[in-house]
Amino acid sequence: MSLALCLLAPPGLSAPPGEGVAAAIADGDAHYAGRAEGAQGDVARPGPVEAALQAYRRAVAADPQDLEALYKLLRALHFRGAFCGASAPEQKSIFEEGKSLGQAAVDRLEKRAGGAKGAARADALRPVPHAADVYYWTAALWGQWALARGKLAAARAGVGGRVLHLAQTVLALDPQLDEGGADRILGRLHDETPKIPLITGWVSKREALEHLRRSYAIGPRNSVTQFFLAEAILDHEPEKKEEARQLFTLCATSAPRSEYLVEDAHYAALARARLAELK
Repeated sequence: MSLALCLLAPPGLSAPPGEGVAAAIADGDAHYAGRAEGAQGDVARPGPVEAALQAYRRAVAADPQDLEALYKLLRALHFRGAFCGASAPEQKSIFEEGKSLGQAAVDRLEKRAGGAKGAARADALRPVPHAADVYYWTAALWGQWALARGKLAAARAGVGGRVLHLAQTVLALDPQLDEGGADRILGRLHDETPKIPLITGWVSKREALEHLRRSYAIGPRNSVTQFFLAEAILDHEPEKKEEARQLFTLCATSAPRSEYLVEDAHYAALARARLAELK
């Protein structure tokens, strides 16, 4: 068994007799949908998402080429590391696993595209079911891994350029994905990445705001976009402080969406803290 499959199917996680990929994915989906059960505010219990991870790992082990199973595994790893109160060492391990699995799949997709560039590359990738999802969650996990490692160290290691490439691919394939997710990642990337000569010279604060405003136009109820846009406005358009305040207030006071209870609670708490600083 390859190292990748060993990571995906640790002892005791092989598929039950007769369980197909679709059944394992459905099992994972059911557990993932209940990831907020028993949560304490913005911190989820690990149990439900761990059960989802086990199911998705079974699905990927059964068919490593199934991109639906893979992207859902990546999505669950992101939630496990970001919203379950994981310690710093746990986060590094979780995000390391996720970005490694995702990047391996991206490398396979790039090989499938045959070295095509620009529109031809997008045309080659677009028909592949869930290719955009894999690029998206790989970008998100690289970003979380970078935060766990430290922004400056990650920038010097070239992580920003990698995330830029992944998110630009998602933008070309499906700009609507996850309520403007590609623009959200690109906006945050330009906002947060240190500008280092010869390494991250592509960083643009103008593009940070443009991408985040586009993401907000696509998904105005998305708490992550609300928070990221408000922070970018404060950083780069301080004369529009009142707009930032309104976005923080929206993020802090909106009823959490039923499918994102923990995530919305997390960003609402961050927004309340920023509002307190603005008084």
